[in-house]
Amino acid sequence: MTEITQEERYWLWLSSVDGIGPVRFYDTLNVFTDLERAFHECSSIPERVKTVTARQGAALCTSANEAYIDGLLEVCSKKGIRILTRLNQNYPQILAEIENPPPVLFYKGNLPCFDEMSCAIVGSRKPTKNGFSTARSIAGGLAGEGVVIVSGMARGIDTAAHTGALEANGVTAAVLGCGADVIYPPENRILYERILERGAVISEFLPGTEPKPQFFPQRNRIVSGLSSVLIAGEGGERSGARITVDDALRQGREVYAMICDLKSPVAKLPLYLMDSGAPAVRNAADVMNGMGWQMKRNASLQKDENETNKLDLLEAQIYNLLLKENLSAGELAVETGIAVKDVNTALTVMELKGLIEGLPGDRFRINS
Repeated sequence: MTEITQEERYWLWLSSVDGIGPVRFYDTLNVFTDLERAFHECSSIPERVKTVTARQGAALCTSANEAYIDGLLEVCSKKGIRILTRLNQNYPQILAEIENPPPVLFYKGNLPCFDEMSCAIVGSRKPTKNGFSTARSIAGGLAGEGVVIVSGMARGIDTAAHTGALEANGVTAAVLGCGADVIYPPENRILYERILERGAVISEFLPGTEPKPQFFPQRNRIVSGLSSVLIAGEGGERSGARITVDDALRQGREVYAMICDLKSPVAKLPLYLMDSGAPAVRNAADVMNGMGWQMKRNASLQKDENETNKLDLLEAQIYNLLLKENLSAGELAVETGIAVKDVNTALTVMELKGLIEGLPGDRFRINS
């Protein structure tokens, strides 16, 4: 049976009752200050905690017994699920800092250290082939540098992120919108098992909890909360990935936009972010340098990659515009609001990097 302290048992009890999410949990904790008192005085919770309904109070009293808690612990033990409360010193500090962090986490595998270098990668469940490949490549590059890759194990960009990290023999964590023992989507069973070998699957939901639409926005705040930086890949402007982006911004995380074909219908999210001033990302070096993280690879190789691939703000603007259509220096100057001489300088640098090529009539296009 999973070993937790007596005080943590009360945390498990309160957090496990249906309808008692993080907000009601902390409201109850603030009123009683000691959850042992709440456990023994459960009948007074609805009266003293205004956010807790009479129905929820009745459920709390029904479960306020040691046998109930023992039953939860036995289920977790049989399924190989570990329990981590905020009282435990191993609870990620970076997650503890967000608003209403999950009081209790359930996880399988080996919990990574998120507090040093961690990056969330999110996006569409139906990305383009290039979008999937780019996310996979960036995740692999970051994981190879020791960055923990965090995502939600969904189809599409999430799968690309976990796969890239695993291919680099890196560490990755999947935050699920269901129980830690429930594999969703079911076709990711092999990915789930591989993640357990190199990291962890994490959930704030009880074991056996099946996925529901309302659970995914709730889990998204944990994806961003476990990460120092978030990279948004292809996605819709009102997608689940956008919810995670908004969570990240509220939590004070750095947010980057993955460069993609802006003519694609799933490019609305990165386009929105770039228009809002988010840095554009083409590779892992962009993120490592932007975050001030030291790269482990040979310094000369790092220098070469940075010089060849990194885009500054003007270059990113030009690159994004040329993804839509071929343009002249004059047209780019109008679109960006930058002087023609500065645009020409940037175009020259980008040609030297091999990113673009000139066409007859002083026009330019992406170098494919």
